Amino acid sequence: MTAENSSQASEPAKDLRIVALIAYGLFLAAAMNGFTAVVGLVLAYVKRGDARGTIYESHFENLITVFWVSLVIAVLLACALLFGVFGLAMSLSKGYPGLALFWLPAAYFGWIVLAVWYLYRTVKGLVRAIDGKPYA
Repeated sequence: MTAENSSQASEPAKDLRIVALIAYGLFLAAAMNGFTAVVGLVLAYVKRGDARGTIYESHFENLITVFWVSLVIAVLLACALLFGVFGLAMSLSKGYPGLALFWLPAAYFGWIVLAVWYLYRTVKGLVRAIDGKPYA
């Protein structure tokens, strides 16, 4: 293989690396703004086919998994939080806090666990993409 052929072969991988790094950056920014992960998700879906068979396929799969798992868990935690708030309001109007007090700390703890998991998977993927290694 000549130097020119190896250079041409590495160009798509370099492009995929850049897209993966941008997507991870968007996911990290979403930890603050909550929106840019959607753009990162779109990038991951668009480039997943191009990355098939490369080390970056695992990065795009990781980003897709992180987004959907986070979204589902966030919706469930929001429901638990609402249940806790409304349950607490209803039970306090009847004179005792009851089981509603369980839901508020449980939802709060769940949000912390979700945030740690989200940041762990995103930062780990970013570091591995920077190093040119697959996610797993």
